[in-house]
Amino acid sequence: MKEIAIIAFDDFTDIDLFFMWDILGRNQRDWHVRILAITPTIRSAHGLEIPVHGSISDANQADAVLFSSGKKGVPDVLADPNFLSVLQLDSNRQYIGSICAGAFILDALGLLSERKATTHQEARKALQLRQIEPIDQPLVCHGKIATAGGCLSTLYLVGWLIESLFDKQKRKETLCHVLPTGQQTRFENLIESSLIQARI
Repeated sequence: MKEIAIIAFDDFTDIDLFFMWDILGRNQRDWHVRILAITPTIRSAHGLEIPVHGSISDANQADAVLFSSGKKGVPDVLADPNFLSVLQLDSNRQYIGSICAGAFILDALGLLSERKATTHQEARKALQLRQIEPIDQPLVCHGKIATAGGCLSTLYLVGWLIESLFDKQKRKETLCHVLPTGQQTRFENLIESSLIQARI
């Protein structure tokens, strides 16, 4: 049973967190997914308050860690020493990924050694200011590190994680439930080609 941690915080982007949580939460046989934060409850960018399953320190022992996004939430946690100091992630052992502005957290943790990543369109210039090359594609992977750009690229991020932890068939089985009716083959081809393109 794999342990997957999704790290979130106040002012997280609703769709980024809930899309990851929903896709991964549908399978309770192969992995256990938990939402972690530094507080017992967190409030979304749209004002929805939810309880979390544990502290972000639990992520240090997880097999995989995914970071949510948030236009206001990410800058706030980057300025909070209680957030970054608790995280002792190991990219040799763990798969670590981010959606949209979550890439800035990966950078702050020293995980973007290749200095290449993707994020949402509005954050590309800010990424460049950190001397990181913004790649114009939905997913960028190097080893066990991945960044995804744009909320719907969650499909690629979660697909990358499942295929990395298990195999292509498990990825297909998991994502097929959320693909548009009548377009499953089209989306599957897009996901597969994006995963291939993502490796830098």
